[in-house]
Amino acid sequence: MKLVMNGALIIGTMDGANVEIAEEVGEDNMFVFGARLHEIDDVRNRVRSGRVGICNELKEVFDVIRSGRFGNYGEFASVIDPLT
Repeated sequence: MKLVMNGALIIGTMDGANVEIAEEVGEDNMFVFGARLHEIDDVRNRVRSGRVGICNELKEVFDVIRSGRFGNYGEFASVIDPLT
């Protein structure tokens, strides 16, 4: 649940409550980042083909997660593997 007062800036991805808020206030009153559902397959294809790379900092984060620092990598693999 979110409470937004007059003049508040909403920054977020287009999911959950943000979808409902956008329907009420309009997307022009929000700063939405990230890919939309209909864009996901294209983004994945561009990353896999090498047309879009993952920045070195994010690669380092993935490597640390794979190392087991945050627990069993298997718990995170379904999120990270499709991105790399």
